[in-house]
Amino acid sequence: MINSDLFNEFPKPTEAYTEAANNAHDVANWKPSHPVVMEAARLVGFQALRRRDTGAGQRGFVKHYKDVCKAYLRGERFKPVVIEKPKFAEKLNDHELQHRRMIGRNRVGQLRDMLRG
Repeated sequence: MINSDLFNEFPKPTEAYTEAANNAHDVANWKPSHPVVMEAARLVGFQALRRRDTGAGQRGFVKHYKDVCKAYLRGERFKPVVIEKPKFAEKLNDHELQHRRMIGRNRVGQLRDMLRG
């Protein structure tokens, strides 16, 4: 069982699970405390961590976490999970914004006319 190694290199399993579950909703911005935490979360699945069935979810995470910690101690290193941040909206200049508003008002007017029949 891995509670901590000789140098206390890894977070405790319960702390690692809490960190992973709290950050599974925003993986793009998550900076994990240790690469093993991210790798164990990736193996369990971010979707499963989001659901947070704490009993079964934590047991599954801890099993993967122990395996990942052992692999790390053997010298294995993990590729970082890279998820691009979502792009929410395009930038419009004032002229384009005004043009879209005019088109939108036009179409709303057309819909009103159609509904009045």
